[in-house]
Amino acid sequence: MAKQFKLQKLFLLMSTISLGAFSTNAISSGFMLWEQDAASIANYHAGVAAIANDASTNWYNAAGLTRINNKELVLGVDPILTDFRFKGTVDNHLMLIPSGPQTVTAQGGTFNLVPFGHYALPINNRIALGFSVDVPFGLKTDYEENNFVRYSATLTDLKVVDVSPSIAFAITDKLSIGAGPDWQRLRAELDEVIGAIIPENDTDSTNVGYSSAWGYHAGILYQLTPQARVGVNYRSKITHHVKGNSEFSGPIANGFMDGTQRSGNFESEATLPPTTSLGLFYAPNPCWDLLAHVSYTQWTYFEELDLENVAGLTEVMTEFGPVPEPTNSLEVIIPEHYRNTWNVSLGANYHPNERWIIRTGIGYDESPAKNKYRNLQLPDSDRIGVGLGGHYQPTKCVGFDIGWTHIFAMNTRINNLTQEFGPEKVTTNGSVHSNADVYGLGVKFDFA
Repeated sequence: MAKQFKLQKLFLLMSTISLGAFSTNAISSGFMLWEQDAASIANYHAGVAAIANDASTNWYNAAGLTRINNKELVLGVDPILTDFRFKGTVDNHLMLIPSGPQTVTAQGGTFNLVPFGHYALPINNRIALGFSVDVPFGLKTDYEENNFVRYSATLTDLKVVDVSPSIAFAITDKLSIGAGPDWQRLRAELDEVIGAIIPENDTDSTNVGYSSAWGYHAGILYQLTPQARVGVNYRSKITHHVKGNSEFSGPIANGFMDGTQRSGNFESEATLPPTTSLGLFYAPNPCWDLLAHVSYTQWTYFEELDLENVAGLTEVMTEFGPVPEPTNSLEVIIPEHYRNTWNVSLGANYHPNERWIIRTGIGYDESPAKNKYRNLQLPDSDRIGVGLGGHYQPTKCVGFDIGWTHIFAMNTRINNLTQEFGPEKVTTNGSVHSNADVYGLGVKFDFA
């Protein structure tokens, strides 16, 4: 029997992941992460498809690898601090046992680290190779388990790690192209509480899924003038077929008989969206760089998820009324209906001398979430980002980047969203105030 899963971010577990050693937070459109190095954080990723000034261009536009003159290695980490504050009501209804709306105030933000690594290897003045390891999608929200909000959401921890080798060719002195495959590893854990008013009845639902999948990326870089260039980059959609385990443990499991139900056949499918980016770089004089970025993400591929073989309860009608029945094959249909989005940003770099670069940027990021389907696991909204940072080059072979972006998320609402997990229905209604701080710490090694 198809049921809308109240654990709506299980659907994200089909599309974003964690490799266990670190966690990420969704602070860009939907659960996409723009930040794949330290330098671009200071510019709010303005111009990244056209800058091509270090090995991180392998991720942003592989065609830019032909501009790298020496072997380069860029390593670092992006600390992310998010704040999701919900104030409203949660109404839990398990079969014939209603709670009535309970007023709650809850915090779901966390602190996490997102690592990155990029390598560039020029072969000759026309051909170059690149290799990157990044986290392009991620989500983590974590609400208090002793708060009534636990019936709507507790922990959602999801990530995608992307490994992307590339090859680039300089067709002419002005035109370069680059392309390569993307291999992704997806892992996610979702914890949830199912209950019937009395805390002693709380039962834990834990769901873990894994997937590996392939996609591709391709880019073009064109030098308009000695001072200006334009880049276009495309990253394909990637479909994940997720398999894992689902566990339902506590007093309500096994038809209110206590114990643990386990399903080793948990599975689903989801498609991560393709993105097309345009970058502009212009250096009017040796002291200044002007940057611009626009990207279009086709989130409409993310319509719904069909989760299969979830451990939980189903409701069977008898002559005496509804009776709970344990099942490890619950099917869950999750409507999402994401919309396509635009992201735009402008930035500038100031070069006071050969050792220092001062960077700044500002941008706007649309949310793919529609008001009708927004949920507490990912209370996504439109946002504005403001960035600041710099680069220091103490030696010819080693340079350091630092960046900071503050995300001003628009206040938004969850409008009487009802989610179902078998016989349990939870209605969430209230306002969400959120923001984030993204930091970047990176080091560049130039093997001249």
